Amino acid sequence: MTGRRERTRGTAEDPGRTPLVGRGDALRLVDKTLDRAGKGAFQLLELVGEPGVGKSRLLAEAVAAGRGKAMLTLVGRASEFEQDAPLAALADALDDHLETLSERQLSRLSENERRLLGSVFAGLATDAPAAAPDRYRLFRAVRGLLELLAESGGLVLVLDDVHWADESSVELLDHLLRHAPRGRIVVAVAYRPGQASPQLSAALGLAQPTRRVRIDVAPLTEHEADELLGPDVNRTRRQALYEASGGNPFYLEALSRMNNPHVPSPRDSEAFASMTAEVPETVRAALLLELTSLSGIGQLVAKAAAVVGDEFEPAAVAAAGEIAEAEALNALDELVARDVVRPDAARFRFRHPLVRHAAYASAKAGWRMGAHGRAAHFLRGKGAQPQMLAHHVVNSAPFGDLASVGELASAAQAVVSRAPATAAHWLGNALRLLPENEATRPTRCNLLLALANAQLSSGQLRAGRETAREALALLPSEDLARRAIAARLCATMERMSGSREAAKAVLLTELRKLPNQLVVEAAPLYLRLAVEYIGTGQAAECARMLAQMGKLDHLDPATAFAAAGLGVMPAYIAGDLPGALDLLDEVDRLMAQLTVAEITPWMDVTAWLCWGELMVGRHAQALTRLDRVIEIARSTGQQFVLAYLLAAKAFALGRLGRLAEAAPVAEEACDVARLVGSDEALTMSLTSQALILAWSGEYPAALKAASVGASTNQPSKVYWSVLAGCARSLVLIYSRDLPAGRPAVEAACEAFESGGVRDETLLLICLEAMAHAEAIAGNPSAGLPLADRADAIRHPDHEVNVAVADLIRAHALSGTDPATSAKLALQSADTLASLDYRLEEGRARLRAGQSLASSGDRAAGLKQLAIAAELFATCGARGLHAQAAEAQRRLGQRVPVPRLGRRQELPFGLSAREFEVARLVVEGRTNAQIAERLSLSLRTVETHLTRVFGKTGVPARGGLGRVLGPHLDQN
Repeated sequence: MTGRRERTRGTAEDPGRTPLVGRGDALRLVDKTLDRAGKGAFQLLELVGEPGVGKSRLLAEAVAAGRGKAMLTLVGRASEFEQDAPLAALADALDDHLETLSERQLSRLSENERRLLGSVFAGLATDAPAAAPDRYRLFRAVRGLLELLAESGGLVLVLDDVHWADESSVELLDHLLRHAPRGRIVVAVAYRPGQASPQLSAALGLAQPTRRVRIDVAPLTEHEADELLGPDVNRTRRQALYEASGGNPFYLEALSRMNNPHVPSPRDSEAFASMTAEVPETVRAALLLELTSLSGIGQLVAKAAAVVGDEFEPAAVAAAGEIAEAEALNALDELVARDVVRPDAARFRFRHPLVRHAAYASAKAGWRMGAHGRAAHFLRGKGAQPQMLAHHVVNSAPFGDLASVGELASAAQAVVSRAPATAAHWLGNALRLLPENEATRPTRCNLLLALANAQLSSGQLRAGRETAREALALLPSEDLARRAIAARLCATMERMSGSREAAKAVLLTELRKLPNQLVVEAAPLYLRLAVEYIGTGQAAECARMLAQMGKLDHLDPATAFAAAGLGVMPAYIAGDLPGALDLLDEVDRLMAQLTVAEITPWMDVTAWLCWGELMVGRHAQALTRLDRVIEIARSTGQQFVLAYLLAAKAFALGRLGRLAEAAPVAEEACDVARLVGSDEALTMSLTSQALILAWSGEYPAALKAASVGASTNQPSKVYWSVLAGCARSLVLIYSRDLPAGRPAVEAACEAFESGGVRDETLLLICLEAMAHAEAIAGNPSAGLPLADRADAIRHPDHEVNVAVADLIRAHALSGTDPATSAKLALQSADTLASLDYRLEEGRARLRAGQSLASSGDRAAGLKQLAIAAELFATCGARGLHAQAAEAQRRLGQRVPVPRLGRRQELPFGLSAREFEVARLVVEGRTNAQIAERLSLSLRTVETHLTRVFGKTGVPARGGLGRVLGPHLDQN
């Protein structure tokens, strides 16, 4: 499906041949929405109503109004019969326009963005397309593209009939409404509420109330219907038509087109049964009568066009209908004259989706199958890729057509990373076509494994689990390698569905079937079992599985790497820090020798490896490893593990005080987890996000994220569940809610002191937060038992944890022995500074400053407090910065209004004043408003803006949001 540059006609852009009657309130809302967008505020416009009620007609008015305001207007439509085409409606809207962009405009996109977008939009196709683009990055690139298109005068993106949109299009809408594009952008969608999927309804519900305008398009009143029909229709017939149509404009028009003066009764027709149930039978009869009144060749071309697509070329119609192209063109003239189809440059479209539906349904099933086959053959001759053929292949290929099976498998492989649900649909159809016999068993097994993987990536966990089980039942007992893959896929989806014990059972059953449990093919099963055991708080069992692997001969380097990597966490939980560090050294040695292909099968293991590396205090090294494995997860489409890796990276960045970097990573982790549909991944991601928000001082948002994360999974000894409870307790303490925080922290500490999920690092973080809070509340001695617990568990070789334990003792002694408290806090601060833990270094210096002042050394105390305040400002830790400022004021120090962030160079070399002017432009202020707000002359504002445009390379105001957006968030 291709995009559209300018329409001479078309459902959403051309008012058509009927006047617009009524709709005054709706038009005023449309105009108001465009005006709000014109001030720089992204807007969602929803037109909701039954088929034929006039949604598309109102979209046409929105397009016309947008053009009247000099906004770029692009129109796309989802199609009933091409619901498996990924992002089809968006490609329909954008493709032709993208071909007109200048190289200067395209240069504003990064090379990687162009490759990602080129995988979807023909107008941006590159010679080096992105390999397996992950959905989140693709959606982010689309968001950036919309911002770029809106720069000159704004953008109205119209997506009609989104109730037929494919799953990836709905996911994109979800992303855009969670992360609203910057600039003057309106996304206008029209859909039928009765056919909208729960996913679509949930996505549209994400829009902020101030950014969302919903118009429920109602039928016409009787007076409006009379106006639409005009004076040439007598009163009696108008009354009959109104009653039959219910005031629905399309139904009214369809019925009025009949030459028969009487409104028809329903006909017995095979076509009616397959047509949309929402359409009244009288209207179905009217549409059928309209089509049957065409000439024979006209009817044939209408049916062939309905098979080819929502938008079609004459040559393709001729091929599908088995007629000469000249005959097809002549017939199309007839269809245009009768307003069945409407011309669109070198292509055509049906007047309305219901007309196409009627034409398609009026064809006999056998003929339709042949027409789809001929359309596929035509496209093959044009060199179309398998994914362009797949829709026709699905609807035409006969059972046993192995070539079509191969085409569907290739099409699925091409789109699985960006549209896994579509890939799963095509793979399911490939399996339907494949005969079940010994000769095709290898192919069937490969298709089942590919389908299970696509279902895992698209969040179809229950279906994927059954697919993997089917593969296990079919694979020969001697095919140990592929059986292990199937068992791992099945176990992964069992766990992600919440059935952790079922996951273990699958693996144990498969392990028992092995002729010898010490064959090397058992290694993947032992590894997967070890992952399940560590996740369910059975670290000892995890270690036992890994020990069994040690008995296997000839482990390949990739499997040896996975075993060593997974072993880090149980060794750490058991208190064997030297053993964990030795394993990390072994991992470094092995991983340096491996290719991406060798690491890829063990991505779920790398999540535990990186988390274990964080817990032993090697945050900088863990970040380097995380960057590598995150890129592998993206490039190989392993969305199910990406959320865990991103959550771990966000935690690492936050612990090091790089909160501005951590926040978008945590947000991406949450979005990816929602795409996959895994409660466990979402729990982990929300937990990480809650900690980042709490460390940043955003306590209400942090508590919301932590509470949702804790409630997503039932409280249990599963590691991520325990971690979620820990995060919520920390948020309560950081926000000084001691009554609620004390018992929550105690519960978290008890969980982390138990054997299966023992975690020295997180336990010490909890104890330090509690001791800090008690000291601030004027009850430092309450921290003495906490300090004793910390001393009892800290490992002498863990420098970070030793420093944190010293800080806990410093909090506890601050009331009775401030000098010793200050000494311990400074000792802790120096260690943390040497390891670049800026956030916790700041907490230690905050304690040191307060204790030094209490011991009588005010000057030294103020110096430490100043350093702490600077550290917190640099990190972006607003809550802690406020505490440091409060402590300084108590010592008589004048503290300026807090300004977080070191004085740094502003982007693009902008001066502070230029940056402030640019910020106000992005907020939608006019030059006059900016001049008034900043007490500048209008000429001065214009001069600043000219410099801003020159330095940023942006030609107009609308582009500043896209270019400066990330910098505005950080400054």
